[in-house]
Amino acid sequence: MKYLTTLIVLLVLNTDSNFDYKKLIGTWSRKSIANTKDTGVFIFKSDSTASFEVRKANTDHLIAGMTGPYSILKSKGILKVTMLGKEKTFKIIKLSQDTLTFTNVTENKEAQTFVRSK
Repeated sequence: MKYLTTLIVLLVLNTDSNFDYKKLIGTWSRKSIANTKDTGVFIFKSDSTASFEVRKANTDHLIAGMTGPYSILKSKGILKVTMLGKEKTFKIIKLSQDTLTFTNVTENKEAQTFVRSK
């Protein structure tokens, strides 16, 4: 009984009630990325790979793209993405079915909101 109680306590402490991280999987976009009219697109896959694309505003043509692994520190709401050999840390502020808001902690940037692409 002591071991069962310990297991339950550990499971409760290990869970994060703030976000359902399964909602992260999919495609998220944001218009006007990096002070331009272009669109930034994050694609998170279930195999822990993420892609980031920049698409031209008026044509939707791909300008640039990169792919790399990501990980989530659930207890802290931290998303770590490695692309081009550099790891960036993001603090997730909001994660819902249609909205993803995070701040780039590595570069101390303002919060950015992405919407789910269909």
